[in-house]
Amino acid sequence: MIKGYIVLFIACLMLLAGSCDKEREHPVPHVRVDFNFNIIHYDLNSPGMSHQFSRSESGGYQGIIVYRVSMDEFRAFDRACPGDPNNCILGLLENDHLRAGAPCCDSVFLVIDGSVVEGSSRYPLKQYNAIFDPSTNRLTIRN
Repeated sequence: MIKGYIVLFIACLMLLAGSCDKEREHPVPHVRVDFNFNIIHYDLNSPGMSHQFSRSESGGYQGIIVYRVSMDEFRAFDRACPGDPNNCILGLLENDHLRAGAPCCDSVFLVIDGSVVEGSSRYPLKQYNAIFDPSTNRLTIRN
């Protein structure tokens, strides 16, 4: 009898773990990203600056937004709105290097960490790895 409860308990845990994984899947489709560039050409020379790239320039699903956190740390996020990744492309808000949004997306995101700062999105921005080489001023973005 106790063995039956243990089996039932383990089965319930497996079901819960499986449903959690599905909820954590990001709605922005996975695409291969391998993009590198010299930061000097894109006004990313000091912390707090950001730049947005189109999909044709950088890859990503809908392009990439890069934010410089510190002298040697960068963050890179896909420009696709998590609420409508196929049809809605985010951009940096006017005169604002810290937030991204679009009229077609009901949320605004912080490009420091991709978090939702306004709106109802259940997902943050999709993030890519950003690797900086200070000896060449080249930033590589990949997944």
